[in-house]
Amino acid sequence: MTERETLRLHPPVIFWWVWVVFVAANVVDYAAQGLPSARFGALLAAVLLLVTGVAYTLALRPKVIEDGDGLTVVNPFRVHRLPWPAIESVDTGEWVRVRYAQPGATPRAVHCWALYVSTRARRKLAVGAPAPAGVPRGLRGLVAAGPAGGYGQPSSRLPEEALRLASLPVSAAIAVRLDLRAEKERKRAAANGAEAATATAGWSWTAVAAVAVPALTLLAVALA
Repeated sequence: MTERETLRLHPPVIFWWVWVVFVAANVVDYAAQGLPSARFGALLAAVLLLVTGVAYTLALRPKVIEDGDGLTVVNPFRVHRLPWPAIESVDTGEWVRVRYAQPGATPRAVHCWALYVSTRARRKLAVGAPAPAGVPRGLRGLVAAGPAGGYGQPSSRLPEEALRLASLPVSAAIAVRLDLRAEKERKRAAANGAEAATATAGWSWTAVAAVAVPALTLLAVALA
């Protein structure tokens, strides 16, 4: 069976379910008490649908899917399929960033919306100590200096690789792991004489509709 893992951070998913509970509570409340008017009900429904569509698109939908063939980066409105041999590096800025090559084209990069590095984490990481040897160049500044860095220093009895990853925030640790795997898969593909891999990207019209349809509905109700 093909290995498959979905990578995402917990806070956006938690936010989504909190919002769903909030919407459900409002629906139950207004169903019990009644609405002041039909127009108010239509406006309320349109607003709740719009915010729900935005929350789904920005919070629940984004993810990175890792499998035996490569990465699928699901962003709010776009989906990128990146075969392992096409990936040149994985590092971090505000998000995990995947740099990839296209046959006959300049290298490109895609930011993974689901794997972000918070402002607080970036601020603490900016004053961190130099990374241990072996950390990819794009991640050299991502090891905390010590307890003040916010991520602590794990026991020195742990293996070196575990020490390195445990010193990083979640998104940076994921970036290191993906970068190492991409390098391994590139070497394997080169050794096997595989043809150049091609990355693909496309729009998710379902995600576009999840925001556009409620927005147009709200506009129509507001102007009616």
